[in-house]
Amino acid sequence: MGKIVNFLDRQSRTVLFLSILLLLYWLGANLTDVYRYAIVGAIYEFVWLPFLALLFVLPITNLIMLIKNKFSYKKLWLYALLINGLTVLYIYISVEY
Repeated sequence: MGKIVNFLDRQSRTVLFLSILLLLYWLGANLTDVYRYAIVGAIYEFVWLPFLALLFVLPITNLIMLIKNKFSYKKLWLYALLINGLTVLYIYISVEY
């Protein structure tokens, strides 16, 4: 039983870390000129598709795990979902029409 709890805690920490990394990636991509330096532009072009996939997959994963944990505030799923919500909101607001 203890191994399962440790796995879920490690999994929630990983998802929280990925959510923070996703937010930082989109903030950095929108607030700075990524093509100013060639290496930064190359890294940006290389990882944009995985980060775009994470933008859609992480909120769904967080919501499913939050429901499985009966909306417990003690787990990190809720906080990761809030960070993902902030990321989606930031991208929605920053898009110029």
